[in-house]
Amino acid sequence: MGNQFFATRIKQLRQDRGITMEKLAQELNVTKSRVNMWENGGAIPRSQTLIDLANYFGVSTDYLVGNDCEKKSDPSSDKLHTLQRNLGKLNEKDLERAEGMLKAVFMDIFEDDEEDEDDM
Repeated sequence: MGNQFFATRIKQLRQDRGITMEKLAQELNVTKSRVNMWENGGAIPRSQTLIDLANYFGVSTDYLVGNDCEKKSDPSSDKLHTLQRNLGKLNEKDLERAEGMLKAVFMDIFEDDEEDEDDM
């Protein structure tokens, strides 16, 4: 039996992020027909996939299935998702240029990441 809360929320979260069913399926390593079933039939995926969905969208599993009315997402997370989505549209050359620009502008942040990698 389906869950209309889940169907409505998963579709809305996907649309808010501006991604297609195909893209969501690819991100979660499932088929497009599976995503379609979630959105239209309200079929709830197995627990690990449900957790993966919650993590992907930055919400709780309770929110997805309707046990929690409040979306657990913060504005900074939404901004990051928007940036990620738009960077994902770039070809490899433009992505490298964008990375170079970000490193130049936010040098202190990227230096911290490089130091962390050296510690490994």
